[in-house]
Formats: sequence, C-alpha cells, structure tokens
Amino acid sequence: MSRQRGGGFGLVVLVVVLAVVLLLVARSWRAVAPEARAVTAPRITDPQLTGSGGDLPDLQETGRRTDAHAQQVQDALAEAE
Repeated sequence: MSRQRGGGFGLVVLVVVLAVVLLLVARSWRAVAPEARAVTAPRITDPQLTGSGGDLPDLQETGRRTDAHAQQVQDALAEAE
C-alpha cells in the first residue's frame, strides 16, 4: 500500500494564487503610497521652531541661546549654594 503525498497540482495552484494576491496588494499599495507618504511626512508648524517662512531654525542661533540659558542656570545654581 503506497501513500500518495500531496504535491504537484495543489502546489502549483497555491503558488499562482499567492502570485495573484501579491500582485493585487502591490498595485493597491502603489495607489495609496503617495497619500500615506504625505500623511506621515514630518511637518514643523510651530513658528518658534521654524523661524520665518517655514524653514528649519538656524542651528548656530539655537546653540547660542542654549549656551546662554545654560549659563543662566549655572549662575542661579551658584547663587543658591
């Protein structure tokens, strides 16, 4: 008594069905991708962060402000001791 194992035709049908499903998913993904990219794109809307015209802040100016604030904190801590 020999047992037949599944194989041939069923495997081919499975591969064809998977290929069709992947093709449909890829087409729908391509159709939605520009909208998804627009939704997930970072937007800086805070005027304090953007400066004028929506540009990124000047890093040198930000560094100077941070250094000045750090110095103020150090002075306040020195006075508190």
